[in-house]
Amino acid sequence: MSPHGEKVRHRHHPVGVTSGPGNTCFVGISFHHLKCRGGSLVYASLAQAFSNEVEPFALKGATIPHEQRRDLQPYLTAAQSDLLMKDIIDQYENRAGTLPSRVVVHKTTTYHEEEAEGFRGGAYARVPVVDLIWMRSTPFRIVRKGFQEPWRGILCGVGGDTYLFTSGFVPWWNEYPGPHIPAPLQLGAAGDTDLKQRALEILALSKMNWNNTEGISRYPVTLSFAKKIGQFMTELPDNHVPNPSYRFYM
Repeated sequence: MSPHGEKVRHRHHPVGVTSGPGNTCFVGISFHHLKCRGGSLVYASLAQAFSNEVEPFALKGATIPHEQRRDLQPYLTAAQSDLLMKDIIDQYENRAGTLPSRVVVHKTTTYHEEEAEGFRGGAYARVPVVDLIWMRSTPFRIVRKGFQEPWRGILCGVGGDTYLFTSGFVPWWNEYPGPHIPAPLQLGAAGDTDLKQRALEILALSKMNWNNTEGISRYPVTLSFAKKIGQFMTELPDNHVPNPSYRFYM
């Protein structure tokens, strides 16, 4: 049942927004086209980290050859993702004075086996829990009874797939702040995790983009801000390290 009791065609759970647990480091991984000095096209990888304990920071990852792709999507090797995770944990420890108790990685593409192996290997013996979550756009739609928009925060399962509405009808505004029928994000994970809890975290992080006057975003700030910083990166000279401070990009 939905929050107002209407029946919908598929099983679903309404989930709300909560603040993230303490000492958790949320990380968004993104890839950006970068033209090198010699004219060759490569991918630059970037990690954007957020936590309740430290100021958000960005880290430039490996530069990836353009041909390092599967299903037309760039990916990190085990060594590249291992090194990036170690850098994230080191930077977090330097800022917080302690290791994170948990790291959650967000990505808009599924995790290849070597990526998952590398991220977990980079955290091994230092961080007890690593959740590897992916999310992506989808053409999937549902409507509530009477052709009303689904509520923001509805989590539903259809045919083994999981969908989260990060946009939709917002009860405290008494409206849907969007031009079209809201489209959910499809969620998944590499390894076992509680997707309902991960959805709660994504919803909370979708309200943390302080540059967004709308108050909510479709993607969590881990990914939306990583994309923005990546756009800056494409304008920087080769081998230039972006300023890690979140304030630098506000």
